[in-house]
Formats: sequence, C-alpha cells, structure tokens
Amino acid sequence: MQRNLGAFVSCAGGLFNIIERGNQLNINTVMTHPAPPQRWNSQPFKEEAIEKYNKAKTLDTNIQKVYFHGIYLINLANPDKQKFHLSKLSLVHHLDLLRQINGDGVIFHTGSLKDQPDQKTGYDRVIYGLNWIFDTVDEMPSASKQFWDKPKLFLEVAAGSGNVVGDRFEELAEIYAGVKDEHKHKLGFCLDTQHMFASGYDLVNELDNVVEHADKLLDLNKIPVIHFNDSKTDLGSNKDRHENLGSPDAKIGEKAMTAFLNHPKLKDKDFVLETPALDTPEGAMQQVELLKSWAK
Repeated sequence: MQRNLGAFVSCAGGLFNIIERGNQLNINTVMTHPAPPQRWNSQPFKEEAIEKYNKAKTLDTNIQKVYFHGIYLINLANPDKQKFHLSKLSLVHHLDLLRQINGDGVIFHTGSLKDQPDQKTGYDRVIYGLNWIFDTVDEMPSASKQFWDKPKLFLEVAAGSGNVVGDRFEELAEIYAGVKDEHKHKLGFCLDTQHMFASGYDLVNELDNVVEHADKLLDLNKIPVIHFNDSKTDLGSNKDRHENLGSPDAKIGEKAMTAFLNHPKLKDKDFVLETPALDTPEGAMQQVELLKSWAK
C-alpha cells in the first residue's frame, strides 16, 4: 500500500509555494499555516492567493494531501466574547479556503478553560462554537455538500498543559457527542504522538492498548491524520515539546515511534512531521528521509 508521509511546510511568499516545497522534500502530504499563526485572521483569504495555488496544483506534483493548521490564538472555550468569536471566524475562513483549493482538512487546538471553575460551561461553549462554524460555512456562497464527503475539521489531542481542553480521548469524545447530528460527519480528530505521550498515553509500553482506546472512544475511521513527533519531555509531563526523529534525547525513541508508524491499524493514516529540524532545508530533508526509512 502507498504510505501517506509528509511534513509541515511554510507558505511564505504565497500559499502556492507549499506545492514546490513539498515536491523538494519528495513527500505526498503537506500541512501549513495559511495565515500567520500568532495573529487573528478575521478576513477571508484573497482570491488571488487561491488562483495561484490552484494553478500550481495543476502542474506536475506528487502532493496528494493538503492540511491546514489553525492559528495558535484559537480557543473555542474562551469566555471572552470577542476572542471566542474571532476563534470561530478564523476556522470559518480556513475551511472556506480549504474548500476552494479542494484540501483535506483543518486541524486545530480546541483551547483552554483558562480560569473558569465550571468545566461544563466551557465544553458547552466549544460545542456551540463548532455548530456555529458548520452552520456558517454551509451558508456561504461557496457552500457545497460534496465538500463534506468526509470529515474536514479536526480536533487535535492536546499535551495537557494548563486547563486545556482535549488532552484526553474522553474529552474529545464528549465534545463530539454534543455536536448536532447533522454536523457529526464533518468533524474528526488528529492524534499527535508527542502530545499523547505528554498527556500520559504510554506509546512505549502500551501501544496496542492506546490504539484500542482511541478506536473505542474516537473511532479510528474519524482519525485520518497524525502528527508524528518525538518528545523532549517524559511520559505524562503535560508539556508540548516536540523532539526530532532519531535524536539521542528523544523520550519515545525510534523503536516505539517505528512501532506506532507501522501499527496495522494506523498504516493507512496520513503522517505529518512537526519536528524542530524542519526549520532548515537540510534538517527537513533529514527528518523526511528518516521517516521514510522507518515506514514499512
């Protein structure tokens, strides 16, 4: 079977550049931030950017899967009304862009309860936000039922720092259960090996149990994409600290990471690197080659 293996690539200079950068790495799956991740993107994306991307995609390319990552400011549990609304709008714009380039999904961190003592209120806000996003996207001029032939918005499992929402499978399942039935087929999940490890999921000694647990609570069919990163911090650290594949300081390690990558229930997933070495062309190539050498 063909393995879908890829990495985060920058869209600096224009969204269309992710195609060339993915080709340079000889990968078939890419993920990018289509908007600066430290700033609110409260406006739709420009038509010119979409046209340039679609033109580049028609040229000879190996890129088959394209994912967007939401900005870091998103927090659907935020009690601040303005920031809550900006979070929703950002995801609406990402999904609208995804639809116009025929992409594969928008991945985002659900957010944090911050200092709210009432957890239920925070979860209800997340669920309300998701329903609002789906309703709004479906009312846009570019709306298309075909777009939702599979899940396109993905809740990413978190590392657990602070009063975060979604570091346990049970929490993600609770949010999913609250979404309107008419929207459930639009929502899925993204696993992250480092986040899971930091949240206490023992990928080294209990891999089969972790996979079974994820399948039972989230349904592996709703998890098409996995962020594949080793960890700088120990099991259960609750710290979001990615480490390079093959690093002597990595806490998960090659044996366990390779077992995860080649687990029979996960081999059909899209694996995306987010390791620190991707910041340089040389480091990115080294990480991609290592990922490919580990894949069976």
